[in-house]
Amino acid sequence: MKTHGMTRRTYKAIKRMDHGQMNEFCERMYSKGYEEGKKDAEGLTVDEMRSVILGIKGIGEKRAADIAAALSHAMEDKGGGEKD
Repeated sequence: MKTHGMTRRTYKAIKRMDHGQMNEFCERMYSKGYEEGKKDAEGLTVDEMRSVILGIKGIGEKRAADIAAALSHAMEDKGGGEKD
């Protein structure tokens, strides 16, 4: 996770902002943080899950495909699914 500090220049700019400018600034900061957090929270793709599952002794190609499909379906139901 990145840490972000405020520069003196940004601080001075914020002090001069009116209500509308401050609102826009806050919305941009929120959106930027949200996108960075979303990117940091990304999980494994279906293909990556399948390759990890295949590394388990006793699980073959068919069983790994079934497990990966079930996980993919569960992710789609939750709303954060990836489509392959």
